[in-house]
Amino acid sequence: MADIQTCLHIPTQPWEAAKSRFLEGLSLEEVQKFNEANLENLFYEASATQKKHAQGSKSWIWQERLASLVDGIDDYGKALDVFPNMCPLVVAPIWGSIRVVIQIVSEAGKFQEKMVDMLAQIGDVLPRFGIFQRLFSNHERLLAALAEVYLDVLQFCVRAKDFFVHARKSRCKDPLGAWKPFREAFEHDMVKFRKHQKSVEREADLAHMIEAAKARELEQANRALLIRNTKLKRRHSILAALPTVEYHAKHAKLSALRHPGTNDWLQTNLRFQSWLSSKFSDCLPCYGIPGSGKSVVAASVANDLRDSRLGTESIICYYYCDYADISSLDPTFLIGSLIKQVLVHLPLDCFDETFFCPYGEETPTPTFDQSVKFLESLLSRFKAMFLIIDGVDELTQDSQCTVLDFIDKLTLQSIVAVKVFVASRTEENQVRRALEHYECIELSSDRLSTDIEAFIEAKIDSTLVRQNLLLENDRLKREVVSALVEGAQGM
Repeated sequence: MADIQTCLHIPTQPWEAAKSRFLEGLSLEEVQKFNEANLENLFYEASATQKKHAQGSKSWIWQERLASLVDGIDDYGKALDVFPNMCPLVVAPIWGSIRVVIQIVSEAGKFQEKMVDMLAQIGDVLPRFGIFQRLFSNHERLLAALAEVYLDVLQFCVRAKDFFVHARKSRCKDPLGAWKPFREAFEHDMVKFRKHQKSVEREADLAHMIEAAKARELEQANRALLIRNTKLKRRHSILAALPTVEYHAKHAKLSALRHPGTNDWLQTNLRFQSWLSSKFSDCLPCYGIPGSGKSVVAASVANDLRDSRLGTESIICYYYCDYADISSLDPTFLIGSLIKQVLVHLPLDCFDETFFCPYGEETPTPTFDQSVKFLESLLSRFKAMFLIIDGVDELTQDSQCTVLDFIDKLTLQSIVAVKVFVASRTEENQVRRALEHYECIELSSDRLSTDIEAFIEAKIDSTLVRQNLLLENDRLKREVVSALVEGAQGM
């Protein structure tokens, strides 16, 4: 590979070698993602549809947690814009490597959060460098010192890629055993980051262009950064201590099952409109037989609420009880997951030394009632909360009582308007008795027939017509559709 000539005096060979090493073993699709990576498509593709899907998935949360890392790289790229050929050499490989690592990690199961935490820790070191870049953008020695830091980022991504690609190919039987050496190597990487940080600080001290005003600005920025990092650490500690399930993944899976144009009837339903427009707390039970699509309806409600742009003063939370996920049937994980969804919407400034939270790394897990009181205190920061809970019928009777009492408490408190949407099986008598004072929606065959018909017609038009030309006859197709709708019986 020919050297890329730059007018900033940094050795190009390590960058080219790291880039080549990263590309080794990648698929053609991953190489393409590497070459096309930029700030806009780092977490998702640039189309509006994919952005909308990302907001309901882990990508949206990861983007928030890696904001420091992304902002630091973006700042450095802007500082290098004045030097020809520097961005293709330095910034482009960093964007590409992080984008591919995020994609590979998204398939890595329980190691996803661990890897995101590593990238977040690296990002927490970078904001200080961003301050130096803005103050001394014409100091070439400083920019060269900063280049060593970002080369470390690229080299860390190389090792991360090698680890996960090897694990993917070998189907490692002892992933925790393989993870330990990688984690130890990361600790050495953090030592290097801090060493380079000191080098950058020395170069900054040598920049005689520091004027009194800039010195004061730097001091204030450092103080603000120290406070910010303290808040970040506190927030990370609280979120890590919460007992939660993978609610984002479950929501994304159910959202993908919704056929275009289905469940739109809900928006014109008078009971739903009354629940949605009420200024007071309310509960809307939704009952249906097994297979009637209650979970997809629940996910649709959450998505439609989000698309209606309720504003920052309202919050939307969801939770799906699933017999296939034992943890999701524990009320402790339900309340923990709801608290986490509220906490991630709070501004970072909330997490100062006065912020009280019963969850922490060194504190005992609070009782359910204590957790409910904490959630209610958090809700005081909002004007309205929309809560969607699906699958209450899958809980044990004791857990049902706990969750139904929790719903009652939320709707009776006067701190904020809480709108609860509860989906359950029709025959679950305990749920019906507990919520009998609320007007409900029944997912009857008549109500769902239009959705089922739309789904069947789309499948016939997209698949079956090509296989059986007789279905091009409109009359025959209508008879087939009617028979299938009638046979579906609302499922």
